[in-house]
Amino acid sequence: MQSSEAGKPLKSGLGLRIGSALVMTPIAIAAVWFGSPFYELLLLVFSIGMLWEWLRMCAPLRAGILAGIASLGLAVAMVMQWVSAEILIFVPVIVATLIVLAMTGTERKLVVIGIVYVSVAALAAQWLRGHHDDGLLLIMWLFLVVWATDTGAYAFGRAIGGPKLAPRFSPKKTWAGLFGGMFCAALVGGITVFVADGPNIIIIAVASAVLAIVAQIGDLAESALKRHFDVKDSSNLIPGHGGFLDRADGMLSVFPVAFVIVFFFDLTLR
Repeated sequence: MQSSEAGKPLKSGLGLRIGSALVMTPIAIAAVWFGSPFYELLLLVFSIGMLWEWLRMCAPLRAGILAGIASLGLAVAMVMQWVSAEILIFVPVIVATLIVLAMTGTERKLVVIGIVYVSVAALAAQWLRGHHDDGLLLIMWLFLVVWATDTGAYAFGRAIGGPKLAPRFSPKKTWAGLFGGMFCAALVGGITVFVADGPNIIIIAVASAVLAIVAQIGDLAESALKRHFDVKDSSNLIPGHGGFLDRADGMLSVFPVAFVIVFFFDLTLR
């Protein structure tokens, strides 16, 4: 009886995870595929959720109003970038951040970091899809790299074990998992370029491995944030998965870095 009852929450949790994934994954892929305005709308919804989750941890008493102000600043910035991608798009984000800062009494540094972090990632993701000639392929590549990193890190970490990567923040992560995630990300990057008939297989494979490290750093950063506030999940907005931050922590760190290497170093997949 005990084993049966103990198995119910596990099966129930697994069912929720699978059900949520079956709903969310097609929506995300469709939004990326069809592009504007569906992609921007999904990006904004995710960003609003992440801003609320971050501020809910840092300033729980005013999380709603603070997240609303930060979200409004990001929404205006995204509209400005949709019209024309210029440096002025950061003005609404800066103004919103200053207003939120003035209304915040504690954890002010983390509040600022959260708003800037989520907003910059969202604007980078918007630019990569909407303002690059090969935006669809770029975003799909980044999705595949992060998914491959997570899968590879889990598989290699479980199979090999060994020294812990950052036991203070995430006791389950290992160095074997990191290198496994890098290997899988590089493999996926190389395959993506091969399928797209691009010439830069080695360069993209190396870039994918680097982004795998960036994704793991983002994952660890969110784990450190949750440990700081002694919470298990950023929220329960996604049944079986926790919150938006829990699902997108790797992408949050990858998007800005991908923007830098694409925009400033002219990285192309084909």
